[in-house]
Amino acid sequence: MGEISGVSTTDIDNVDGFYTTQGGGGTTTGTPTISLEGGTFGVVTVTVTNAHTYTNPNYECIVTAGATTTVADADVDHGGLSGDKDHINNKMNINDTNTATGTRTVSVKAQEFGDLQSSAATATFDITYLQDRYVRIQSVTSDGSATTLRTAIDEIRFCTGSGGTGTLYPTTNLTSNTSETGIVVSQGHLYSGSYDAYKACDSNNSSMAWLLGSSAANNWWQIQWESGTYATVPEIKSIKVRFDGNQQTLYFKLMGSSTGSFSGEETNYGVYYISARNTTIYYG
Repeated sequence: MGEISGVSTTDIDNVDGFYTTQGGGGTTTGTPTISLEGGTFGVVTVTVTNAHTYTNPNYECIVTAGATTTVADADVDHGGLSGDKDHINNKMNINDTNTATGTRTVSVKAQEFGDLQSSAATATFDITYLQDRYVRIQSVTSDGSATTLRTAIDEIRFCTGSGGTGTLYPTTNLTSNTSETGIVVSQGHLYSGSYDAYKACDSNNSSMAWLLGSSAANNWWQIQWESGTYATVPEIKSIKVRFDGNQQTLYFKLMGSSTGSFSGEETNYGVYYISARNTTIYYG
């Protein structure tokens, strides 16, 4: 066929068995800029720092170690809409549990509706562990902001090996916040003695540390290794935790401090996604 409705078919080939134009056009979405926060246990928060330049883009995020893909885009928590519900959240959360060794490379591409996908922005991180005298978990939103959505923990242990192995701290089933020598557990708010901090370490899933009525700032649970017993703080390589069904938020922030003040001197180890409640989860 030389023409269709008087239009030449030169350089047109095979659309639905007939014809299509060769090549194409379209604007390419600008390359994102990114920053990383975290790395402990392979948990990282990715922030698209130029998100304000886009209109509701899709972000593709993958993690690699050399030639190995350690986290596929489908396994990245993209966070959904922002708090104001008007645009896509600029933060994504990664939990890299792959056993591959070596530095991780995070690659992020952006694509606005109708445009071609951008080039990739990349940044790197190494999987690390924590060794702080005070370790605190605080309920937060997906972007790491403190929230009054209540914390509820059935059981939690801090482990010296990956996957909940090694020595688990506390090493005993607690009967009070100070019943194990050298270990102190606490929380930012106490609604009732029935829900005190040690209830998260008594090996009883029917009891829990539950921060009913806490403010956003006080919505935390903490473990401390006292210097009189622990001159050297244990290196923690994983956390074993069971959040109760009353846990309202799906995210917590992990922080460490040498002083316990958490007034700006603490280390922020990232935002962690709570993938299930009433089920034991391992981080690391």
